[in-house]
Amino acid sequence: MAPHAAVLLSLLLLTTCAADTHLHFFLHDVVSGSNPTAVQIIKGPASSSNAFPGMAFGDTTVIDDALTETSSPTSAPVGRAQGFYMMSSQSGMVLMMCVNFLLTTGDYNGSTLAVIGRDDIMTTTRELSVVGGTGKFRMATGYVLWKTNSSKGADATIELDVYTTALNGTTTIDANAPVSPIDGGGGGTAGGATGKSSSGAAALRGAVPYGWANAWVAAVLVALAGCVW
Repeated sequence: MAPHAAVLLSLLLLTTCAADTHLHFFLHDVVSGSNPTAVQIIKGPASSSNAFPGMAFGDTTVIDDALTETSSPTSAPVGRAQGFYMMSSQSGMVLMMCVNFLLTTGDYNGSTLAVIGRDDIMTTTRELSVVGGTGKFRMATGYVLWKTNSSKGADATIELDVYTTALNGTTTIDANAPVSPIDGGGGGTAGGATGKSSSGAAALRGAVPYGWANAWVAAVLVALAGCVW
């Protein structure tokens, strides 16, 4: 087989094996009480300027936050968010997030997604990057739409819409998933409690083909491979 053909066939396999996934769930960041899931491990200097009292540049918090199907903390659990965030701005409420989503239900039980990015808390919808994963999400890429659903003191409930592509033919895309508002689509029902988009355990199911784009690219690669043989 010609070297060019081998390269084209490799690209063909990568294209046809890629699949999209949409997940929708809620993160509960609990700082207060006797059993917090977010604990500050580094305190920034008191002289650090910041727009919010009690928060300082350099503050770092480690988390093991619950992920649930709805905004209620007692709703069905779907996983944990494990990692840390730190105050990375000297002039506002901006966090640097570094977290793994460990999924614990359905077909994705035991799989993880690695997420990193800038969380400007005062912005309605923030976009963070999916930079990897394990299990069903091995070599995943994508993004997370990160929205504050509610807050009480330092505690917060965050609504998460994860859109990711992984090199695994068993991952899925839900045809009912809402279009990202950043791409010009609707954002769905506020709070996610009554919408019909996939959420929690319901998002971790089913399988449909990746779509016409991959089919078209695959056809082109096959044609090119035939030309170089």
